[in-house]
Amino acid sequence: MITAKAQAPYAAQSQDEIIAYQANLIRELENRNTDLLLTKNAHIEQLTLKCEANQRQISTLQHQIEQLIRRIYGRKSEKIDPNQMMLDSILQESIAQSAVIPPQEIEDKMEAASSKPGKERKERVQHGRLPIPEHLERVEIVIDIPEDKKVSPLTGEPLKVISVEVSEKLEYRPGKLFVKVYKRPQYALPNNEGVVCAALPDSPIAKCKADVGLLAHVIVSKFADHLPLYRQDAIFQREKVEIPRATQSGWLMQMYESIKIIKPVLRQAVLESGVLFTDDTPVALQDHQNNPGKFKKARLWVYVRGGTGPPLTMYDFSMDRGKKRPLDFLEGYRGYVHADAYGGYDELFKIAWILEVACWAHARRKFDEAASSRPKEATDILARIARLYHDVETPGKVLKPEELYQLRQEKAKPILDNIFATLENLNDQTMPSEPLRKAIDYSLNQKAALYRYLDNGLLKPDNNTAENAMRPVALGRKNWLFVGSERGGHAAALYMSLIQSCKNCDVNPWEYLNDMLRRIMGHPVNRLRELLPDQWKPQTR
Repeated sequence: MITAKAQAPYAAQSQDEIIAYQANLIRELENRNTDLLLTKNAHIEQLTLKCEANQRQISTLQHQIEQLIRRIYGRKSEKIDPNQMMLDSILQESIAQSAVIPPQEIEDKMEAASSKPGKERKERVQHGRLPIPEHLERVEIVIDIPEDKKVSPLTGEPLKVISVEVSEKLEYRPGKLFVKVYKRPQYALPNNEGVVCAALPDSPIAKCKADVGLLAHVIVSKFADHLPLYRQDAIFQREKVEIPRATQSGWLMQMYESIKIIKPVLRQAVLESGVLFTDDTPVALQDHQNNPGKFKKARLWVYVRGGTGPPLTMYDFSMDRGKKRPLDFLEGYRGYVHADAYGGYDELFKIAWILEVACWAHARRKFDEAASSRPKEATDILARIARLYHDVETPGKVLKPEELYQLRQEKAKPILDNIFATLENLNDQTMPSEPLRKAIDYSLNQKAALYRYLDNGLLKPDNNTAENAMRPVALGRKNWLFVGSERGGHAAALYMSLIQSCKNCDVNPWEYLNDMLRRIMGHPVNRLRELLPDQWKPQTR
């Protein structure tokens, strides 16, 4: 502001006073301009920060929209074209090394990416009609010409058969119910001491009108073919047989009580290898006590045996997802556990003799989701992860564990070192709210566990074994929708465990259950291990 003194007429002032007044006026104008400039800059800075925040919010919302669109309309498979991924990897390497890769080398890598290691590329064979399997029963049906056509119309002589035209057609007849009539002669003992007769075959349900084969069929239909009991009821009705769903449900629960003795045997067999895969998924449970007609969320855990033997599978039902569940199931276990980053496992991995193996499929999924917002950086990481599988795991499938260990040390470890070095650099270049940053944080927090599969050739880089074991649960859940009680949840877990283990061991589930259910009641307790699918041999009758 201009002072009162500055407003005085120049004539009444000396030359020095005028000069001082002018200098003072210039300083005040400069200060005023400076204040205005600072205010303007501060305002611009605030607007810039606000714009950046809005832009981040827009990017986040765009990412969410893209993920929703992808979830609804996009492809469900997470497989990536190996050609594209290898090209991305090659380009990124060339940029990092500031070197030009010869065209021939690029072609060689692309050709290697598009073909399966260890196998020569084969031209697709155009198959004709599929052959009918030789092991199927043949029923001969003779189709002959009429008798009046078996003589020559010219000479009247009978025609001679010179050959037989044979045509095979694959036919089907629905499974038929039939009745087994057990006839047991009774013999009178002398002196009216009574009668003797042979005992009925063992059955898991005493005095049940259903024989074991039908009981096994109900189990397989529900837990392997995912047919709810009401649908099985309708199928039986077409055969003019009344087997209400309540009756079937009763059979399932009674059989469970008879065979649950095998649960600890199966658990011990699953834990014996020292390599384990685990996951969990929610299941709906009827809440009869607190909210009749309502449902609450229970959990189904899966544990799959790794190592060199058949991958036996066991499901464990629980009322919650608490950290105590895996601790209880794995009590006494020593070895590796493949798992996702669920916090409920944290207490488990505090135990010194249980080693966590993290899942690269989960880590990769995070970067795949971030590719829409930061495509260059996310695609680079995706390409490097793809190389872990293409360059190491695919050719390593035919190797022995010790050979696979050496291959991983030579080829996989440098790739992992490169990935985490890149993530450390990107960590300082991203905002906490960005999808890419979340993917980076996930991988860095799991760094030690993501490296651990390098320590043993029996381990895998991902937890897909457990996730694949959960797929039948998801299919079944869409059909039978819920479990009726906690006891029913435990029964379902045991039936699914036996059926999934049969599939893993290439055993027909019905044949297994039809035999095992007949034998388990009289089988020695100390030899129940023989009745698990990986050691089961059908009893000769």
